[in-house]
Amino acid sequence: MVLYSAEMKHSAETVKKFTLLQYNTFEWWRKGLLLLFSAALILFGISVHSPIPMILCLFAGCFLLTNINSRASSVADGVIEAMKGSFPHLTYSFTESGFSDGEDRPTVPYKNLYRLISDEQYLYLFISKASGYMIDRTTVQGEGGPEGLMKLLSEKSGLSWTKPFSLLTFNLYSFRSGQGLRKKR
Repeated sequence: MVLYSAEMKHSAETVKKFTLLQYNTFEWWRKGLLLLFSAALILFGISVHSPIPMILCLFAGCFLLTNINSRASSVADGVIEAMKGSFPHLTYSFTESGFSDGEDRPTVPYKNLYRLISDEQYLYLFISKASGYMIDRTTVQGEGGPEGLMKLLSEKSGLSWTKPFSLLTFNLYSFRSGQGLRKKR
């Protein structure tokens, strides 16, 4: 019996949003290293009195800093190009034991969920660091709407919902909690 249903109509914009969220969530350490390295180059460039090393360090540091999300953008561009303008429109069904996306794939058991993330527009259900699902909150049908579905997914998976991770909102609690990675006990 279907408890909830939802949809997701993908576009180039949603692919970019998903890929950036995925990068910020699972590759934050890489982004942090780039940030530190670019800051070091900029600081070194400022402190050097010789014009050529100063210009080179400042240029390299600023270039790295302004391209900190280039890896996510590159992956998103590759996915968008591979889709050739034919973006999927998925119809999700949530039952007592798992969910399906309307495609010709097996049902995903809730215990296979790895991370649950929500923002104002979407719910993100990751089954690994490399694979996940995106659901438009406004399309959720069932008792309690999006909040009811979130409660079901949290209870069935043993995971807590988290907000999107960003180095700008990083805090010690986020690091210690593993950003929702741990199962609730």
